[in-house]
Amino acid sequence: MKRLLLFLVLASLSLASIADEKSSLAELDNIIAHRDKYIQNKEKRIALLKQQARTERDSNLLLKIYTDIYTEYHVFKFDSAMCYAEKGYRLALRQNNQSYMNRFQLHRSELLSISGLYSEAFDILNSIDSTTIEKGMLFYYYFHYFTFYSYKTSFANDSTYAPRYRAIARQYLEKAISHLSPLIPFYDYYMGEKYVYVDNDPVKAREHYERVLEKQEDDAREYAMTCYALAGNHAARGEYDKRMEYLIRASLCDLKCSNMENSALMSIAMTLFEQGDVERAERYINVSMEDAKFYNNRLRILEVSRILPQIMTTYQATMEKQNRNLRFSVIFISLLVLGLLCTAYFIHRQNRKLTARRQELAENNQQLQLLNQQLADSNQHQAELNDQLHDLNQKLMDTNKRREGLASIYIDLCAKYIDKLGKYQTLVKRKIKANQAQELLQSISSSRISEEDAATFLTRFDKAFLELYPTFVDEFNALLQEDGRIQQKSPHTLTTELRTFALIRLGVKNTADIAGLLFLSTQTIYNCRSIVKNKAISKDTFDEDVIKLCTVIHSI
Repeated sequence: MKRLLLFLVLASLSLASIADEKSSLAELDNIIAHRDKYIQNKEKRIALLKQQARTERDSNLLLKIYTDIYTEYHVFKFDSAMCYAEKGYRLALRQNNQSYMNRFQLHRSELLSISGLYSEAFDILNSIDSTTIEKGMLFYYYFHYFTFYSYKTSFANDSTYAPRYRAIARQYLEKAISHLSPLIPFYDYYMGEKYVYVDNDPVKAREHYERVLEKQEDDAREYAMTCYALAGNHAARGEYDKRMEYLIRASLCDLKCSNMENSALMSIAMTLFEQGDVERAERYINVSMEDAKFYNNRLRILEVSRILPQIMTTYQATMEKQNRNLRFSVIFISLLVLGLLCTAYFIHRQNRKLTARRQELAENNQQLQLLNQQLADSNQHQAELNDQLHDLNQKLMDTNKRREGLASIYIDLCAKYIDKLGKYQTLVKRKIKANQAQELLQSISSSRISEEDAATFLTRFDKAFLELYPTFVDEFNALLQEDGRIQQKSPHTLTTELRTFALIRLGVKNTADIAGLLFLSTQTIYNCRSIVKNKAISKDTFDEDVIKLCTVIHSI
């Protein structure tokens, strides 16, 4: 189980790495497609510096401008870089400026080393008197010796001279590092070189290289040099995915800063060729050759020329194979087209037979659709009638429930008064037998019993009426002006005004009848009706409007 889990983890990491590499290569393709833009930007900067050089009269400032122009041309165009290195040297010689004389001599030597003119480069290096070099330049002086012998090692590439040159290069690097100050730009890069070539400590070398990448922008030549160094560092550890990642980053930076003296893209081309991506390898190696020719680097042209035929031969073989496959595909497609034409003719004949059948079916379908529509209309009408019947049944059930409630209230009220009448009979009999007629008279004359009866009646009336007409209060208030609307004391209790008009709604219109039912005087009911009517929105039709309230429940 653990082995399976480990395999799945490694497989997922491998797939992620492949996806990242494809994405990076796609970005590299895009930058290559737009490399002219970066070259134009480079040429604009150089043109601006040349314009300044033409108008500058101060020799010291002109030497500084020549240095800047050389820096721009250094890995861009060999001949132009050499031209300005010689211009700067001649001007420094005329001005007797030893610092710039040494500086431009080192530049000339480096350019000759890059182009493979080792004898000339060595002569210039030896012509520099080390005692005349200022302290801050000693590091660069010895480091140029290191790069000189490093180039010779790569050029020799054998078992006799290459180890000898490599040992000498290491000695000069040790001398250079002894003069290295932390204040020198790209200090960490040079320390990384020390740990690679002198101490053989790739772990510490990688630490210093990574510090350079943290500080440096990804469009500077030093960034590309550091990425290329890290690619070699990871390759030595067998981490080929990381090697490819840093080679791509180095190539991207080379293209952005128009570095025509580069090795990263050529290394990528070789790696892709070994992986079977011949088409992309051919494209990249051609770009490397174009850069080498643009820079006029004879050594680099020679290196690319050794690789190019192998890639081109494989690429041509691949293209020939693809062409053969294409021819077979064309023949196969032609046969398919012929078969399709025959099939199309047969289908056309069948379609003509089917057309007549379809027309007949269409007519039958049209008649069937007409019948279906009529049936759907009938079903729709039936559904509407069913809905209406359902609503009527629901309303009838609600009305029956209210009537049952009213019957219950009526029976309860009758039972109560029958019981009370029985108690009065018993009381009367007892009082008469006991010769207590006077007390009997006083008991019957008491108003307490009448008030209790009246309250009970009104409470039962309110409950019964509101059960029958639950929307009466809201509809009644809608007939009144806003400031004259009547509020209930509680949800199940009516006020005197509401009871008055509730009786009118029930058909009791006579004021005296209303007063008798509510246990009030006729004058009180009259005043109540007048006051409320004066607050009505429509005074002339107010009584008729009250009778029409809650008509839905009344009609049921």
